[in-house]
Amino acid sequence: MTLIPNPDGLLHFTSERLLYRAAENTDSDKEFIQRLLNDPTIQTMSTGRLKGPLFQKYAEDFIKSMQDSLLGLIICLPPSSEMVSSSAGGKEQNPVPIGHLGIFYTQPPGREHHRCAMLGISLADGFRGKGYGGEAINWALDWAFQHVGLHRISICAFSFNFNALKLYKNLGFVEEGREREALYHLRTWHDLVMFGMLEHEWEALRGIK
Repeated sequence: MTLIPNPDGLLHFTSERLLYRAAENTDSDKEFIQRLLNDPTIQTMSTGRLKGPLFQKYAEDFIKSMQDSLLGLIICLPPSSEMVSSSAGGKEQNPVPIGHLGIFYTQPPGREHHRCAMLGISLADGFRGKGYGGEAINWALDWAFQHVGLHRISICAFSFNFNALKLYKNLGFVEEGREREALYHLRTWHDLVMFGMLEHEWEALRGIK
């Protein structure tokens, strides 16, 4: 049995439990992105930036980079979600943002024909460890390989981020190399681990011949 994503040929901005929308330059999106950027776990596990409070300009610049990227999404739970209904007393009427995901070219303009891109994702506190990250990444991989014609997607993780290392391997990414001792964390040096997935590897995972 084949597992071709979106066999009707249509691009749906939803997956089993999630929906995806564009990042907007609104007060609510800026507040949400700023909250993510200031999240201690995200600062530690997802960025090499010097840890510290970030002001709103960072959120505005981040949204601009999302809008300029190949794909920049706010990951949301639909208002009908059991998790949203229970936390909001059943009164929430709008999708609830829980993270962001982006795919962007890794090479300078003029080299897009190599069809290589990088994926990045972060989830807000309270929504990690529930399978949302893997679901969103799988949706993005299907988008990239089925609808955009990319040939290679890369993703990276810090060597002390054991959950991310396990997730990327389980999703089918292949470890391709390390920048040894490129990260300083808690008075210890750690590696930056690079993963990649090729178009034919995605086809094998989806049962596409």
